[in-house]
Amino acid sequence: MPKFVFTATSSVLLTGGLLLAGPGAASADEKEEAPNKGCAGVELDVSGVSGDFPEEAEKAADALNDKLKQDMAGNMNARTATCANEVVEAAKDRAMGKDSAAIAMATTIVETHLNNYTGGDRDSIGLYQQRDHYGSSEDRLDAGQATEAFYDELDVVYPDGSWEDESPGKVAQDVQRSAYPDRYHDQIDDAEVIVDHLWS
Repeated sequence: MPKFVFTATSSVLLTGGLLLAGPGAASADEKEEAPNKGCAGVELDVSGVSGDFPEEAEKAADALNDKLKQDMAGNMNARTATCANEVVEAAKDRAMGKDSAAIAMATTIVETHLNNYTGGDRDSIGLYQQRDHYGSSEDRLDAGQATEAFYDELDVVYPDGSWEDESPGKVAQDVQRSAYPDRYHDQIDDAEVIVDHLWS
């Protein structure tokens, strides 16, 4: 499945948790190649949040809702499928492979259910709920750059690919240092299903 393409075609666009309308929409059209490509930041309450997403994202969400068994079962939509695709593409760009993509995907499922939140606990934001030492707010709200930062930390914690000898849930916990270490392992199966579906 090719990488989803996001184009702002309406006069209203949600980006970084802000609603832009009128003249600002024209500049959004000019920024079609902006890094998020549809995985824009959203506030913690996502009810009613919509956007202009490609048909491929809608189809992926529908297909995945029939396959998933854990937290994301029945909860995928075009927006979350677009964010999931950004995680997969970042892993591919870095030549990390499907296993590492599944670890990153499980992490985003646990942290945000594939929502690119503009807020969170203390200074945590984005798909991974990364703290400010991971970079600027703009970087952490860019799904590709946030995934790169996740892999940078993975390389620090597990140099020379040593993470491959560990369980995926443990790897995710060692990178994230969560107060709830067992949650990542519980989402690995669905993460693998999502990665397999979106990988091409």
